[in-house]
Amino acid sequence: MVTRSELCEKISNIYPELGECDHNMAVGWDEQNQAWAVDFKLKGQPVRHYLEDADAAACLIGRQCVGVGIEFGQFL
Repeated sequence: MVTRSELCEKISNIYPELGECDHNMAVGWDEQNQAWAVDFKLKGQPVRHYLEDADAAACLIGRQCVGVGIEFGQFL
């Protein structure tokens, strides 16, 4: 099971330029979209990006972070 803190830490480790957990980047489960919502700022503008639970889980167990990498790499 994916936890907010584990996912935030993983994203922050892969892409430190997106922010630091609970400082300038936030991660939380969005019930309405049934996905993880990741909030951060890009060039001073707020961004909310959704990450599918299956992609987050695969990355956290070390199977595959390609989805996470592609998802967030587009912002850099």
